[in-house]
Amino acid sequence: MKDVFKYTFLTVADTKKFLLVILLMSILSVIQAFPVLSIISFIFEKLIYLSIGGLLIYIIKITNNDKEYYATLEKQPFSTFLLHFIPSASGILLGLFVIFTVFFTFFIMILKFTDSVFILANPHDIFIAISKTTYFTKILLGFFSVYLLFYSYIFLGKLGEALSRESFKESFLSILSSLYDFKFWINAFNLKYIGIYLVWILSVGIIYTTTSFAYLFYIFPLILTHPNINLIIIPLLVAITTIITYFTFFSAYFAHKSTKD
Repeated sequence: MKDVFKYTFLTVADTKKFLLVILLMSILSVIQAFPVLSIISFIFEKLIYLSIGGLLIYIIKITNNDKEYYATLEKQPFSTFLLHFIPSASGILLGLFVIFTVFFTFFIMILKFTDSVFILANPHDIFIAISKTTYFTKILLGFFSVYLLFYSYIFLGKLGEALSRESFKESFLSILSSLYDFKFWINAFNLKYIGIYLVWILSVGIIYTTTSFAYLFYIFPLILTHPNINLIIIPLLVAITTIITYFTFFSAYFAHKSTKD
């Protein structure tokens, strides 16, 4: 697990590239406020993050230690750092879309089977609506939630595998195989993988929960009275997101690597 933190720190330590990512993602975040451009901006943001992830994992694979990693990272031009792995990033993103579609379809099937589609009428009160459904519906949704949690465990390593690929097809198939690669499921149950997953999900969960509550109860009211504060808030939130994203990439890679050791 120390390798995950070490490489995350080294990547952030390349301040020029880190600040470039913050600037670019902040601009894309602002663009997402415009209805027509929001989807394009959202997709482009994810592609750049995944492309960066592909490059970071590639550099780990071709270097022998952390010093070589950092030296190689520093030498990368901005264009290479941001866009070189766009093909594999596109494969990962398409795979994620397919998987999301599959899970959403199952969710809708459960609701239709139990005549509970009404809970989607107001997404903001979905948990209150679920509490009003039948006991059978709650059981099915409970099993579905448990499976999603299990899938997040498998998905972490499969993301690491996909980031290790260098083509659209390989990355797409790696992500998609998370649904049926039972051999990988078995290999994923090792102590190193479990440790990485637990630290990753707890760290990300705590950071996002803390950030969400801070935004809801402190930052958002502050923005309402001082709109210009966004010039500080947006880059700060993007910086936190970027660090978590790097942390996720390295957690995914070393989790996947543990299934091969």
